[in-house]
Amino acid sequence: MTQQPEKSDDPIYIADPEKEKQAKTLHFMVSIIRLLGIAILMLGIAISLGRLANIPAAVGYVLVVIGLAQTWVVPIKMVRSFVKRQVAEEAEKEAANETLL
Repeated sequence: MTQQPEKSDDPIYIADPEKEKQAKTLHFMVSIIRLLGIAILMLGIAISLGRLANIPAAVGYVLVVIGLAQTWVVPIKMVRSFVKRQVAEEAEKEAANETLL
């Protein structure tokens, strides 16, 4: 006797090509921003250790902070903004569908 898979009340997910394209673009942008943040961080560390030209260590410390923020804070803000926008669009579509019924 074979078992049948359980039926779910959830609708089957159908990918929206436009949303998939937006998500891929966001992922690419986040990756590039993090990579540049790491480059700025490494430059700041090199300056603060005195490995580069006669640039004050304070400039290196500022670059370290900027690099860390660009690596961790900016991508999180971007993703949260993207998710909020997607949720708002879904809520608008649902509200429009309810008013039509």
